[in-house]
Amino acid sequence: MGLFGRFLRLLTLAAGGVLLLLMAVTVLDVLLRYVFNAPLASAWEFTEFSMALIVFLGIAYCGWTGGHIAVDVFEKWLDRPSLRFLPALIAFVGAALFALIAYRATLETVATIDQVSNMLRWPHYPFRFTVAFGSAMLAVVLAIQGAQSLRRRPAGDAR
Repeated sequence: MGLFGRFLRLLTLAAGGVLLLLMAVTVLDVLLRYVFNAPLASAWEFTEFSMALIVFLGIAYCGWTGGHIAVDVFEKWLDRPSLRFLPALIAFVGAALFALIAYRATLETVATIDQVSNMLRWPHYPFRFTVAFGSAMLAVVLAIQGAQSLRRRPAGDAR
């Protein structure tokens, strides 16, 4: 695993840490709710912010390791030569889509830089930036995978 893969793994470990913290807050909220009838007022906001971190810190590593679900829909209808380029095409379209998501999330972050949450009074921009950054990292991963897919020789091609 190269430096980029290690960086993605570090992001995923951070997402795992946020998940553990979210579990602890949820357990505390449930205990306070049922034992003392006094739930954490900010547990809902904390959960919302945590989800953005968990998903977008880990999404690129999942793509890097091939953890996303893949469905073979076109295999029945396309011939062998066409199938060779399909993974690259899908990866490049996905890279473009996630690059667009990263760009739009960055614009949204800049436009709403002063927004804060109601209960916790936390600024929104770190979490929105995480969405942009995670999407950009997945776009890079998909572009790399698309390029690697183009470089692969089809089975039976012995040049």
